[in-house]
Amino acid sequence: MGEPVFRKPIFGAVWRYPESNPQRLQRVGRRGILRLAVLVPLTLSLVSLLAISVVYAATGISLGEAALIGFSLASFAILVLRGWMLGTFVNGNGFKVVTLLRTASGLWNSRYQVESQSTTWKIASIPIGIRSQRVVFTPPVGKPIPTHIFIGSADAIFTRERFDVLFLLLRRWSVPE
Repeated sequence: MGEPVFRKPIFGAVWRYPESNPQRLQRVGRRGILRLAVLVPLTLSLVSLLAISVVYAATGISLGEAALIGFSLASFAILVLRGWMLGTFVNGNGFKVVTLLRTASGLWNSRYQVESQSTTWKIASIPIGIRSQRVVFTPPVGKPIPTHIFIGSADAIFTRERFDVLFLLLRRWSVPE
């Protein structure tokens, strides 16, 4: 008797579930409630402001005013969309750490080490005096690359156990097979 044949869903051509691609970067952890509490209202505000500005622009405003509004909304849109992309991503080849203003990446075969270091919390690059552990990627030569994984991150108020799980997950990814 052969293996059973399973029917494809009605909309199988629309929703394809491809095989997992080992080259695809995977997010480490998930977006936490604090980050979502900021991003969802900002996204809704962006959509509202875009709709209002389109209606306002249709009333016949000057070119300078339209350019100023367009520049402001485009900058705001870039910041909000970049906020959705923040995080640490890994695959079998390497990693990528996306922050609001820059992206750092590296390959595992460049001998990056995954370490836990003590760090000071910052708000808008201003230290607030609270210290905790943070996962960093340390190259053989150069400056360590901090990740978003630390106790007190906006992605989650990490417990020590959750922090240890993500730290060990990154360590596992960094070891060559």
